Amino acid sequence: MKNSISNFFYPNSVCVVGASSKEKSIGYEILKSIKTYNYSGNVFPVNPKATEILGYNCFSSIQQIQEKIDLAFVVVAKQFVMDSVKQLIEKNVKSIVVVTAGFKETGEEGKLAEMELLQLARKHNVRLVGPNCMGIINANSKIRLNATFVAEKPEYEAVGFLSQSGALGAAVINSLRETDIRFAHFISVGNKADINEIDLLEFWENDKSIKISTFYLESFVDGFSFIEFFILGKSNKPTLILKAGKSQAGMKAASSHTGALGTEDRVVNSVMKQFGIIRSDTITQMFNSVKGFLNFPKPKGNRIAVVTNAGGPAILAVDSLEKNGLVLAELSQKTIDRLGKVVPKEGAKGNPIDLLPGGTWEMYKLANEIILKDENVDAIISIFVEPVMVEPLSVVESVNSIKSKKPIFQVVMPLPEFWSNYKQNSQFGKPIFRNPEEPAKIISDLLFYYDRKLKINIHKEEYQKQRILFNSKILKGKDFLNDLELHKIANKYKLPISDGIIIPDKEILTTKIENYPIVIKGINSQTTHKSDFGAVELNIKNEKELISAVKSIKERMQKHNIIPESFLIQPFHKSRFELLIGGFRDSSFGPVITFGFGGKYVNYFEDFAMRSAFITSDEIKEMIFETKIGTILKGVRGESPIKIEHLISIISNTCKMLRENKNLLEFDINPLIVTENNELVIVDFRIKIG
Repeated sequence: MKNSISNFFYPNSVCVVGASSKEKSIGYEILKSIKTYNYSGNVFPVNPKATEILGYNCFSSIQQIQEKIDLAFVVVAKQFVMDSVKQLIEKNVKSIVVVTAGFKETGEEGKLAEMELLQLARKHNVRLVGPNCMGIINANSKIRLNATFVAEKPEYEAVGFLSQSGALGAAVINSLRETDIRFAHFISVGNKADINEIDLLEFWENDKSIKISTFYLESFVDGFSFIEFFILGKSNKPTLILKAGKSQAGMKAASSHTGALGTEDRVVNSVMKQFGIIRSDTITQMFNSVKGFLNFPKPKGNRIAVVTNAGGPAILAVDSLEKNGLVLAELSQKTIDRLGKVVPKEGAKGNPIDLLPGGTWEMYKLANEIILKDENVDAIISIFVEPVMVEPLSVVESVNSIKSKKPIFQVVMPLPEFWSNYKQNSQFGKPIFRNPEEPAKIISDLLFYYDRKLKINIHKEEYQKQRILFNSKILKGKDFLNDLELHKIANKYKLPISDGIIIPDKEILTTKIENYPIVIKGINSQTTHKSDFGAVELNIKNEKELISAVKSIKERMQKHNIIPESFLIQPFHKSRFELLIGGFRDSSFGPVITFGFGGKYVNYFEDFAMRSAFITSDEIKEMIFETKIGTILKGVRGESPIKIEHLISIISNTCKMLRENKNLLEFDINPLIVTENNELVIVDFRIKIG
């Protein structure tokens, strides 16, 4: 099966079923691309009505081909796809790309046809790309395969690029000459009936010709299997993803506060950040960062110097630094003094360094060399806006010629003809960028990746232990667990739940209550959020107030056509803060944990952070301090801080609970209160199983 994936990129022979002599047809254009890109292997076009197409001998049927077929492209009409695949299987072809559309993307009938196609492929251990895709490219000089219907000729770079959208893939390839995007492998996966992003993530990790994996995705086939690759420390190459669909509605059916917070995009953002997967907002941004990894040394830190000849672009660059977690470097006095000999009197020697429009190539080179020697600087953004009096190529090349262990990212804003001139005449060919905002994101991505990679490697064994116990247990009960069951689970996982007793409705007014003040909660098996039904009364100080509270709770619940079946009595704890700890099983990414501001307004304030429940103590701490309430818990305005290590321990135990119990769908601890004595007490705890 591994060879069948390899054959998609390294075939010794390809067959085009549905090759056509009709120009502009897909069958013609794919064959033309194969020819014009100078594919190194054998090509077998199949068309019953032709003997030759584009200089290739044409076969009337698949059966007529005597040689071995490593890879086949099916571009026939939909009604002939199944028969074509069956014939290829008879020829022992194990790697097939179905370019033809009209399957799952068209509705139920197409979905059934796609399932039938997939079942056939799996029965015979065949790997399938598509259907509804645009093909495959390998730019390696020993292969030279462009089996797409896009005529451009990609240049080689050690990058794998998967696109779920054929149209977007085509747009990227069509723009190659303008954007200077390069890659070794390109694959359009279409409907992802079989081959998907998980297959390519693993394949590219093991392919020595690929240094970086990039993906355009509209959905994850199996989010957990994708991130598991990172959880288990199998990834040693940067992975960048442009994930579309940010505006998708959240989990509408979620019954917990936590579930309602967990929209798909929030989960995607959180787990990608946690496991060092870089998320890009645009294709340009993604491939800019690719250029950063491949062509620039790793910055040691986030202190950036900006050199410019124009104020406006420098301001945009500085704004972008802050947005991406970077800072303007504070130059040493020695550096400022040395710059004084280069920068014009009317310019600026501080950071940003302004050479004014008359800044020459000599000035740019000297200024950058001086700044590189400053220990307070980790990287430079050098901006050049073309004026009438200074030619841009000399400036760019002078900076390119500087050898340094610190990266210099050049931004050039020239006349249009500069770009072709640079591509043809540059002695160095280093990437340069078009907008002053771009380098900050690149630097941020580089720092983020190497930092996360280090942390994941440090905790590799811990992640592996967590994975072994994943889904190893099952909780007893159904739907929402009762208070007795909740207390057992809380005690098992060392969760500090408040003591309480449950009293039936008919006994509540005759039972002697001691140890006031108390909290009383009306319980009905059909309700979840008690406060939504007015079923909670706090700080009950005596029997008289208890009688009044019971009456009030009954009246409020009856307005919702609900009556209390029993009452929960708990000690009243005066709180400083109310916190939320929650978890749920995301349909794609598996167990997810949330921490943030708690109480009944949690969905309105939305002060929370989210992570996969495969998590370390360091990551929990980071998650806590990512929130505003987390910052407050450190102690502000003279207030005493809470014991953060205790909070980390509680969250860690809930993660363990969520990971281990296969049928635990979601849980809420809301609120976990911080008492006046800085104790942490759970006063409301719910678990849903299924």
